[in-house]
Amino acid sequence: MAGLVLVLVTGCSSASGSAAVFPDRPYSLDVAVVDPCSGLTDDQLEAMNLREGSAGTSHGGSSRGCTWPGDDGVGYSLQTFDSAASAALGAEPTSTVVTVAGFGAVQSSPPATATGLPFCQVVLDVADEASLRAQLQVGPRGAERDRHTVDSTCARIREVAGLMLDNLRRRQAG
Repeated sequence: MAGLVLVLVTGCSSASGSAAVFPDRPYSLDVAVVDPCSGLTDDQLEAMNLREGSAGTSHGGSSRGCTWPGDDGVGYSLQTFDSAASAALGAEPTSTVVTVAGFGAVQSSPPATATGLPFCQVVLDVADEASLRAQLQVGPRGAERDRHTVDSTCARIREVAGLMLDNLRRRQAG
């Protein structure tokens, strides 16, 4: 009996596709039409001491994003991808499955390039074969002003990503 349970659990955990890895989505977002810079409202930007978002593209133009630098040395970004969030599983040694505002996500916290300062990202399962990636980067000024750890940085990006998801859903529905 224990062997059968192990086979069933192993079979489920190794299945491909978002449905096997993540919980059911509370709703879907169409990443082809969402504006990443509408992920945070003006009031939220002010409350988090962030400047206006700067839009950009990457991955040969297939990925749209927005970056909000912070006056206190902490910055956020939100990016669209035309691949499933499950593609991020195992992409970094720190990858783990988490839940953000009811959505399954892959969280990772690789060391920040060149600085080694706390960094965390979540790749959110928002639609079949599409995802959003929210990131939080602590810069040198942020490290001087406050004590940031990888754990506190990851907790904060999960919280802010939840705000972003809610804002994008309201814009998509409106």
